[in-house]
Amino acid sequence: MKNLDFPLKPHVRKYLNVHLGSGEYVLSNSDRFGKMMYHLLRRQVKGKLHHAGSREDCTQVLQIDMRNFPAHQYGLKELTNYTIFQFNDFVDELMKEELYLWVRQFLNNRITIRQIILDFMGAYDLREEDVPFETLRKAVQRNVHLKELKKRAPKQPKSVVKMSQKTADLSRKTADLSQKTADLSRVAQHLVVRQELTMNAGGLVDFIRQHHAG
Repeated sequence: MKNLDFPLKPHVRKYLNVHLGSGEYVLSNSDRFGKMMYHLLRRQVKGKLHHAGSREDCTQVLQIDMRNFPAHQYGLKELTNYTIFQFNDFVDELMKEELYLWVRQFLNNRITIRQIILDFMGAYDLREEDVPFETLRKAVQRNVHLKELKKRAPKQPKSVVKMSQKTADLSRKTADLSQKTADLSRVAQHLVVRQELTMNAGGLVDFIRQHHAG
């Protein structure tokens, strides 16, 4: 297994375009996506039969170069429906966590949740057919304490309010997370990624502000 075409949902592929590029991805343990991919390919988890429809919505692929991980040496397995489901779900969750971060930092009296979500979609070139606006809005409503944010909402400079599609570049700044998740389970890995994303919130917001200072 020298090369692998990994099925992805359209919005997952576009999110990865910013983090990994649109071309072939050389599997690596130096980034969070590679760590999860390696973990899933090496450990075939139970429950794969329950996700027989996982490939149906995966109309895009991520071309993976396996040169650094010979199958006979690392024990990597073939793709299963469950592996496809797990990786797509993992990336989808990371994407939404980043959206929640945007909302927490930029929701105020001058910019609405709708504007933030649309700016986020623009940054990743996400269209309605990729992931519906309403899906993201409901996710924000369920997972972000909006009432608390609205109470404390400070007025921010107009330069911060005007977020454009150029914000896609900020994601490259957040792609280099800690390497300490290499051998953790999927659940533990999610918790660590969430924690580190939160810990890096200050740097992420500073980058956004600097990027749009003009």
